[in-house]
Amino acid sequence: MFRLIEKSFTAIKKKPIYFSVLTFLLILIVMTQNQYWFGDHSHGRLIELQDNISSVELERDKLKENNQILVQEKTKLSSGKEALEGTARIELGMIRPDEKFYVFKKEKEED
Repeated sequence: MFRLIEKSFTAIKKKPIYFSVLTFLLILIVMTQNQYWFGDHSHGRLIELQDNISSVELERDKLKENNQILVQEKTKLSSGKEALEGTARIELGMIRPDEKFYVFKKEKEED
């Protein structure tokens, strides 16, 4: 074990520039990998942000569909008096003054 360490130090003494550059590159690689895996803009954070983006896009698509329905309803209501009157009759149960309103009740069935 000590012989291996001793051989390493003698190799470093023979080629100091080579080992300095190698050490610098290794430190650089470790630093960039540290940023990639554990930093503010890490790989895990990127995946989390992509999931958030996809969920926001789904919500946006639902809102677009809802807006499209509302625009169609607005267009239908603003198209004329007949459309407005028909909507009032259906949704609010309104009748004209010259009309008669009848309610038909179902008779109870005898067993």
